[in-house]
Amino acid sequence: MPNFTPDDLDIDVGDFLYNCNPREIKQLIEYLIEDGEIEPHQVVGSNASLSLIEYEFHEIIEKIADNRLRLTKEEDAILKKIADRF
Repeated sequence: MPNFTPDDLDIDVGDFLYNCNPREIKQLIEYLIEDGEIEPHQVVGSNASLSLIEYEFHEIIEKIADNRLRLTKEEDAILKKIADRF
């Protein structure tokens, strides 16, 4: 019986997506979100409903989250103070 490994297969991503139906593409996006590869607000469909100001806000928050270990104690305290207001 033949044995195949992922290295034996060469499937173009575009070909793969072209052959997926909308339900399968939605499942793929949900998997990527669950796996942490993408954030929910990065999905085009969710950004379409955001205003420019909301989109920019999400970008700022994401940038801060991605660089949280580089924040100074003062910057961290400022963010905590803002969060405590809510």
